[in-house]
Amino acid sequence: MRIVFFWVLFFCANSMAQDFSEDIPDKATEEAVQNAIKEPAPSTLKYTLGLKIRMDDIHQNTQSNKLRPVVGLRYGKWRVGIGDGEEWLRFNSFRKEPSLSYQLIEKRNVDLGLSMRVHNLNTGESFDAFEPGRKTLRGRLLSNLRINRRWTAGVELTHDLLNRGDSSTVSLGVSYAWPLTNHSELSLNTGVKWATAEHWRTAAGTYRTGIEGLTTRIGSVGSGLSYKHSLSKQWAWFSILDINKDVGNVARLSGPNVHVSGQVGFLYFGR
Repeated sequence: MRIVFFWVLFFCANSMAQDFSEDIPDKATEEAVQNAIKEPAPSTLKYTLGLKIRMDDIHQNTQSNKLRPVVGLRYGKWRVGIGDGEEWLRFNSFRKEPSLSYQLIEKRNVDLGLSMRVHNLNTGESFDAFEPGRKTLRGRLLSNLRINRRWTAGVELTHDLLNRGDSSTVSLGVSYAWPLTNHSELSLNTGVKWATAEHWRTAAGTYRTGIEGLTTRIGSVGSGLSYKHSLSKQWAWFSILDINKDVGNVARLSGPNVHVSGQVGFLYFGR
C-alpha cells in the first residue's frame, strides 16, 4: 500500500512539472553537458540546495518517513554531495551520498574520484547526521564508465579508515538511461555487493541471530528505478525507488532480508 502511495505521489508531481516546463531550454542538452565537461573545471564556488522526503523500509512495520535537507558544493575538482547541475545530469550523480570528494579524472565518458564520509555503524549503509550512533570514517574510490549514450557501468571500493567494524566492500553495477522528453529521464540500475565477513556482521547488527556464520562473499543484490525532471536551469525534482535483497549467508539471518526505500525531492542549482 505504501509503495502504491509512493508512485501516486510520483505521477502527480510529474503532471505538475509539465505545467511549469513550457519555456525550458533543452534538457541541459547532451551537447551542452559534453562541452562543459571538456572545459577545465572552473575555480568558482557552485552549490545545490534542496529538500527530500526519505521513506525507509516501505513494506515493513518499521517504515519511517523523514524530511531531510540536500546540500551540495563544488569548487574546481572538489565536491560535497551533489556538486552542481551539470554533475547532476551525469552518471545519475544526484544519488550521491553526502561525502567530501576529489575528482581525479572527469571526462566525457569516464570519471574517477576519491571521497570520504562519516559513516553511522548503527544505521547500516546510510549515514544520517541527524541520527545518533557509533561513527567511523569511510574512504571510497568510485569510477563510472559511460559505455554509450544510455549505458553506464560503475565500480565502488570502500574501506573503514578507522577500523571500527565497517571493513571493506566492493560494488559493481550497471545503469540504463531512458530519456522520456527533453527535460526528463528514467533510469534503471542493478548491482551486487561483495564485502568481508566483518562488514556483514556490523551491517546486520548484533541483535540478529546467525551473524557468527557470515563469511566474506557477495551478500546483497539491488535494483533501482529513478526519475529526474528539469523544471528550468535552476530547478529540478527527482524520485527514487530502491529494492535491495540479501543473498547467501546474509539472507539466512533472522529478520527481514528485502529492503525497499524511496525518495522524492526538489533541488535548486546555483550556477
